[in-house]
Amino acid sequence: MSAHDSHHSKGHAAPSNASGALPFAPTLRKLIVILVLGFAVPVIILVLIAHFIAVETEPPAASQPVAAQGSDRNLAPVAQASVAASTTAAASTTAAASSAAPAAAAGTTVADAGKKLYGSTCIACHGAGVAGAPKVGDKSDWAPIIAQGLPTLYDRAIHGYTGKRGVMPPKGGSTASDDDVKAAVRYMVAQSK
Repeated sequence: MSAHDSHHSKGHAAPSNASGALPFAPTLRKLIVILVLGFAVPVIILVLIAHFIAVETEPPAASQPVAAQGSDRNLAPVAQASVAASTTAAASTTAAASSAAPAAAAGTTVADAGKKLYGSTCIACHGAGVAGAPKVGDKSDWAPIIAQGLPTLYDRAIHGYTGKRGVMPPKGGSTASDDDVKAAVRYMVAQSK
């Protein structure tokens, strides 16, 4: 008799698991490990991402709070921001307009104040036509506006204006005096007649 036959002849079959454990236990353990890892790994990844985001968004230790930096920088006038392209166009428009300026307006202090305010603030929009602003020196843009009269222009320049063509912030976003704003209006009108 062969060894194979003698093993079957004893009358009972040997269990496939010698320890007496349930036959599906290794599969159940694998399933539990997979479920635990499937939950734990994403949670750990999310915690790490949140930690790195929090670390990267903290301000440097030497930085000052926004309140200590001063509100002037945070509340800069709207019209003082300029784009390189519009500044270049504005400079060429100003040069052309300056050559056509009447000689009578060039020598007075009021005219100088208007020209100075125009060059520092108004040019940002009126030099290149930003936000619908009429370009200084463009007679067709300015003709209907000039026709409304200086009192109307002064009021809109000082208090702001929203119209069909665009928006004029109060005082062009500057902190200039009313008299300086009026001088700038007169300067732009003189350049655009």
